[in-house]
Amino acid sequence: MRYAYRNDRLVIVVPQHHPLAGASRIAFSDTLDYDHVGLFATSSIYLRSQYAAQQIGKSLRLRVHVPGFDAVCRMVQAGMGVGLIPDRAFDVLSSGMTLSAVQLTDDWANRELMLVARDQTGLSATSRLMLDHLRRTPAPLPN
Repeated sequence: MRYAYRNDRLVIVVPQHHPLAGASRIAFSDTLDYDHVGLFATSSIYLRSQYAAQQIGKSLRLRVHVPGFDAVCRMVQAGMGVGLIPDRAFDVLSSGMTLSAVQLTDDWANRELMLVARDQTGLSATSRLMLDHLRRTPAPLPN
């Protein structure tokens, strides 16, 4: 079974002194001349960014793979490149860092997140409670 969960938007994270930091919105293609800090190789965000680069005939200049959004922010702050993460993750993780987030104009950067579960009657009690909680909890509104 599939359930609508929430929507998010992918943003490019850059140091505040980066040439892209002053932009309010950019196309993903405009980021491809810079080194990138990528999530782990099988993450949906990394795979989507690779596909987007291929679609426009360019390569993603990957400098390093990291395991999570916090590591992307820390590597970007250290000057290792730019990173692609959800806007909500940036809002939580960027506090105290000298980073900026730039919205992408690409349609694929707007994501509809889904919860997927097997037949609810086959779920354990704990899994059922978690699914019910996630379906009832409203998504926080963007700032």
